[in-house]
Amino acid sequence: MAATSAPFKAGDDVLVYYRMGKQCRPDRKYMAVLDPRNGSYRPRYGISDGWVPAKVAQDPEANGDVKVAYTWPYFFTQRGNMADRFSTWSEWYAPKYVQPSRGEKELALKEPKLGILTFRWGGLNEVVAPAQWGETGSSVSDIFIDSYCDHFQQHLSTDLEVWTVYIEDKSDMERIASSAHLIFSGNHPLRRAKKVCAMYHLYPTGFEEHCVPTSETGGDGGAALVDQKAFFRMMQAVERTGIPSRFPHDSGFYELLASKRWTYYMAHVPYLQLPATVALPRMLIEQGRGDCMQAASWACEALKACREKQHALRGESCSGEVTKGVAKLGFSWEALDVKFWEGQRGLATALSQLTQVIEISDELTGQPHDLEALIIQEFVEHDLEARLYVVNGEVETIIYTKFCKIKPNNEFGDFKEAFSSEEAGQWMDGDVATLKDGERQCREIAAHWMDWVRSQTCQTPPGIRFDFFVGRTAAPGKACVRTLEICELGFSMLGKQGLPSKVFSAMLRACLEDYDIADLPDVPPTARNRIIRATQVTQEMDPIEGPLEAGYVERGNGSMPSVLYVTVPRVPHGTPDQVKCTGKYDLVPGTFPNGCPLWVHARGDRFLYSGTDGYWYIGDDEEQESNFCCEAGYIRHAPTTGLLPHQVRGPWERGPSWTPEITILVSDDPQATPPKGGKGGKAKAK
Repeated sequence: MAATSAPFKAGDDVLVYYRMGKQCRPDRKYMAVLDPRNGSYRPRYGISDGWVPAKVAQDPEANGDVKVAYTWPYFFTQRGNMADRFSTWSEWYAPKYVQPSRGEKELALKEPKLGILTFRWGGLNEVVAPAQWGETGSSVSDIFIDSYCDHFQQHLSTDLEVWTVYIEDKSDMERIASSAHLIFSGNHPLRRAKKVCAMYHLYPTGFEEHCVPTSETGGDGGAALVDQKAFFRMMQAVERTGIPSRFPHDSGFYELLASKRWTYYMAHVPYLQLPATVALPRMLIEQGRGDCMQAASWACEALKACREKQHALRGESCSGEVTKGVAKLGFSWEALDVKFWEGQRGLATALSQLTQVIEISDELTGQPHDLEALIIQEFVEHDLEARLYVVNGEVETIIYTKFCKIKPNNEFGDFKEAFSSEEAGQWMDGDVATLKDGERQCREIAAHWMDWVRSQTCQTPPGIRFDFFVGRTAAPGKACVRTLEICELGFSMLGKQGLPSKVFSAMLRACLEDYDIADLPDVPPTARNRIIRATQVTQEMDPIEGPLEAGYVERGNGSMPSVLYVTVPRVPHGTPDQVKCTGKYDLVPGTFPNGCPLWVHARGDRFLYSGTDGYWYIGDDEEQESNFCCEAGYIRHAPTTGLLPHQVRGPWERGPSWTPEITILVSDDPQATPPKGGKGGKAKAK
């Protein structure tokens, strides 16, 4: 619970809400450890976000800010460096993060609403978050962890406690796997939180740690790549203590996804639309003593049989050999581990590269991984890839991507992305009808996959991504769709605006186990309804009866106006900036802040959006920069469940005092004229 402001004076004992990435040399990231041995010996771990004791260093400023010196004796970095407990270091805190201390036991008696145990990379080489992943970084980066902690704190304030465990290699994970029941049992301080969960921000790989294929690919020397067997033993050991895994998934399901075994396990299920896929046991490759031709022959025969069976199950005709395909490794995070092949000899070359010798950095190197099988798939001719982001069981957005060429080393390269169907349609020579049919098929197949996911986990995951190949066929307007990949929570969001906040909100609800969140006060009615629907079994949506009205676009089983018209008249108590809200607003395709559509002014400087409190607001670039995770604007209208801005009843309100005004008009009719004549977020009166 957030602390209330209280008068402090120099020398007072207090508790401060400490955040490792925000205070006390954020570049050093000092965590508060229970015992100096927790910070000296690996695996090092301690509190990275939570209340710690301190002493007021001087009388507060006029604005209430409090300068404190920490009295907690043990602060360590991930490298084992200790802060000097006798130093004169002090820093300022806002009053809401300071509260009086009433004795030594007060800290132990606190019961945070949520306690998180994070496992993150602690090696010498820092994680480099690729720009392609967007502003929240990759799922193993400190940027990502800080981003969702920031989001969680917006909802929980200081009712969040985070413990961090730093992992350098498999020896750290093996220690935890053998002693988790001793370390994280019910007596651990983390367990006093009302809800406790674990988050794992590491990449499990089949390669030996620190080998050339991991250390010399990518841009960070193999940071966060850890031994997959030790990793999953650690996850399972922590889960057995009663601490559930909430990121990315439970250990069993995450292992199934990361290994990619699901690709050949489910290849004969016709409605999942997988390419022909087989597992080629490593032993069949190795018995050739470096000659992979026989193994390639066996794989081609099995692939042909799989393809014939798939076509029979789908009621389709099938003829000919499988002449092109891809070979790939499970537990892999690098493009280097996916090889295009053509013909049996091309497959033999790919097998050799993935198991024997490969060229990296202009030198030959071995492939020291412990994978028991390679994945061999038929190549799918396609125009683009459609990535469906499913949040709380509902498709939140689609991003289109494409690898435009195959490199000389048989990797796929020249990656492109598109954020709208209009842009993606150019990759299909403007064949919008076929693209729409492809999107429809993708949604149907994703619904089948979600049924499968629930059968693996007994819950709807906060987020998951399904990737599909989409291509044209000889039939006009008919697409061919095949499942490409299932990506775990933590998937690349490709910089899609607004998507991280939706994913982080879903993660928070899962951490709190609020799958039925109708009673949560901080969730607007529109979001509540969407999430409650998402917990039900996904069903095919009923078609809309009759054609859509001109100027409307379809979403799910409803429609939205593509253009809205706003009138905010000039009044004595108003401001010029409020009057600038007047004008034409265009629908922003594929963007749904807080679960609702978004419209932007023709000038691009005003936004009609739904705030986190459920009100409709018109705001500006300040709200846009916060990804509309806010409650602010020039005008607003109280929530009316299920109604769009032009449908709401009653007057809109003008800031800063939120005065109702019947002359403010929001309409889908450009000829409409306004008649003559709260509580919630912040008002703008600029």
